[in-house]
Amino acid sequence: MAEDRDTPDVVGYGNPPKHSRFKPGQSGNPGGRPKGSKSFKSVLQDELDREVSLSEQGVVSKVTKMEALAKRLVGDALSGDPRALAELLRQVNLHLPAAEAKDSRELPASDDDIRLLLKYADQAIVEKMGGVGNDETDKF
Repeated sequence: MAEDRDTPDVVGYGNPPKHSRFKPGQSGNPGGRPKGSKSFKSVLQDELDREVSLSEQGVVSKVTKMEALAKRLVGDALSGDPRALAELLRQVNLHLPAAEAKDSRELPASDDDIRLLLKYADQAIVEKMGGVGNDETDKF
């Protein structure tokens, strides 16, 4: 089959004519992206990093555009805009994960948990030993 691809007579899907195939070392996009051109992501980041003057309660301060957007989003959410609140909560969940939740194994066990564990342990002992269970666990 590989020999069929090299013959100039075979032309079809996956077998272009010999004269129109890429030559070894030839790129399919010789112009390509110009060197030094910036991606949209980098242009957007540069724009959000620029500073603007912002007046809050009569005090003028310079903040980045990203900070100004965050302040606006929080302000709109606090003023009761449901769409802003939904977006703020989405951003909080995305960028500010909850403080490391404690592993449930590290939390102190409640009295109900202890009773349940003792009852389970008693049943397991009875099954292993084949004898009568310990009534001490029923006192808890």
